[in-house]
Amino acid sequence: MNWLWLGVVAVLAPFSLAAQQPTHPLDGLTAAEHWVIYDVLQAAGKTDSSTLYVYEGLHEPPKAEVLAWRPGAAFRREAMVQVVQREIGYEGVIDLIGRKLLSWREATKRQYMVTRSEGRAAGDATVAHPEVRAALRRRGITDFRMIYCSAANEGYLDTPEERGRRLARMLCFNTRGAVSGVGAPIDGLQVVVDLQTAKVVRVTDTGVLPAATLSGEHHPEAIGPTRAPLPPLGVSQPMGPGFKLDGTQVSWDNWRFHFRLDPRRGLVLSQIRTVDQGRERSVLYQASLSELLVLYMDPEEPWNYQAYFDLGAYPAQFGGVASPLEPGSECPSNAVYFSSFIVSEAGSPFEEPRTACLFERLTGDPLWRHARPGITEARAQRDLVLRMIMGAGNYDYLFDWIFSQDGSIHVEMAATGIDQVRGARTRTAADSAPGGPSDRYGRFVAPYLVAVNHSHFFAFRLDFDVDGQANSLEVDRLVTERQPATNPRRSVWAVRSSVPTTEQAAKRHSSMSAPEFWRVINPSVPGPYGGSVGYTLEGHGVMTLLSDDDYMRKRAGFSDYTLWATPHSPTELYAAGDYPTVGPAGQGLPDWTKANRPIANTDIVLWYTIGFHHVPRPEDWPILSLERHHFEIKPSNFFARNPGIDLPRQP
Repeated sequence: MNWLWLGVVAVLAPFSLAAQQPTHPLDGLTAAEHWVIYDVLQAAGKTDSSTLYVYEGLHEPPKAEVLAWRPGAAFRREAMVQVVQREIGYEGVIDLIGRKLLSWREATKRQYMVTRSEGRAAGDATVAHPEVRAALRRRGITDFRMIYCSAANEGYLDTPEERGRRLARMLCFNTRGAVSGVGAPIDGLQVVVDLQTAKVVRVTDTGVLPAATLSGEHHPEAIGPTRAPLPPLGVSQPMGPGFKLDGTQVSWDNWRFHFRLDPRRGLVLSQIRTVDQGRERSVLYQASLSELLVLYMDPEEPWNYQAYFDLGAYPAQFGGVASPLEPGSECPSNAVYFSSFIVSEAGSPFEEPRTACLFERLTGDPLWRHARPGITEARAQRDLVLRMIMGAGNYDYLFDWIFSQDGSIHVEMAATGIDQVRGARTRTAADSAPGGPSDRYGRFVAPYLVAVNHSHFFAFRLDFDVDGQANSLEVDRLVTERQPATNPRRSVWAVRSSVPTTEQAAKRHSSMSAPEFWRVINPSVPGPYGGSVGYTLEGHGVMTLLSDDDYMRKRAGFSDYTLWATPHSPTELYAAGDYPTVGPAGQGLPDWTKANRPIANTDIVLWYTIGFHHVPRPEDWPILSLERHHFEIKPSNFFARNPGIDLPRQP
């Protein structure tokens, strides 16, 4: 089968990540392995008809075993499972080959991931409650079948009412007349539900607001005539793609890596290497998203509770964080697609099609270029892109891992979807309103609709292995250097480098007034012209604007710094902790780094937070165009010259 035919087949019938027996220690779980988990737990008497399965994923072998493994050799296969049973969360590790339970413990009585079942039960209890129905009638709503109430919020603030419980502040919508949106928001109605008992705790009606317009309608039938299409623009690779696949191990140009799709972390890239003069050199052992947090900035209830730990709380509701990709719209025509298996709440696996795609692209830009009279040399930039799109309630997030021929990796994330909106007391911002402006904490995007200000935080876990595991973090600070009076220049800037030796010293920010560059170096491997080989982490972070005593900031402690560094630990995977749902303050990175462990010349992991503060615009409505942000992992004193200098001229 030639590569062209492989690409055609992949578009028509996506390659299943679990279609065959695993061939690599870090492959995702197969459908058969999901059933092994089910059978083992049943045989051990750990589950019954009330059990809800919220997560199943690979329990990775020790790093040393993976690095020592060679193709064809045997390897261990273990799985991590999280279930909810009679309102208690449990987690276990299963030996998939020996078909036995290795460990089982009560993980948490109330911090387990949000389940679809409790969300449905909370919504049903809300709509059925007599006080809620009376409030709806006051708004002229009598068709209760068209009322949708969502329990999806994660704003635990440690109040006396919340302690020891799983409470949700409901957001309700009137879906009557909706086509593609969620309906018209019903504001002024506050409903608190206990998720564990599916009972309404209290109902507050602060007053009837004018009927808001439908939220987020984006179907052609709803938006009206579409513009005339432009001429077709296609992508053709008549000789097939330039990459090769061995399961989910990828070889492309000078890059080698493995990937899998995890229901909670999404794309997990492992053993990322680059070929330098015929020799493979390691760059990263593993890289993935670790947490995605969205915080809303309206102080009124229930909006003050709107906060979403999307990776820690909602994968079970999403059906895994990776959603199916639409060929032609979300990946180009030359893409190869991959499917994956997810566990249902009942414990059976189901296949999600096209949860990742892989493709090459010409960006239309030069990778490098220089010209002088009579001579121009340039090389086209050609990238390899591994893509996943996460469907997270009202938002959709695109994640691209982009491999470049200059030895760098670009990580791009983008947000689209529907902004969260609330009803307003006035039609527009120009109309006066009793009690102050309706858009104090957001912006009008439609009549009687205000999109609420919010922040997005993307936390990445980057396990660097730069030419081996004994690495250090080196910080390059750009500082102003005053010059003596004899120099007509009064100042220049210079680089001052230091190596933090502990976790506390590695907590970093970089700002426009105090810029820093962060490099992971291998002190035992000299660079081509002195110093140590390294890779630089370069991008723009986002700083929290919440006060130090805000409990939500304390729960999202990882957002206090753009960069953290920790020694490698197989149990430290999530920046906000294993169970952030209605979780106490300080979990994850703030807790781990209290030990102030040494991080110099050892196996280190960098935790990098990027994101943006979103002040909505009318142009974001009814659908937000891709809001893009990125960071780069770039060689620094790793190669002796530009790795892309040897690219051939294009014919």
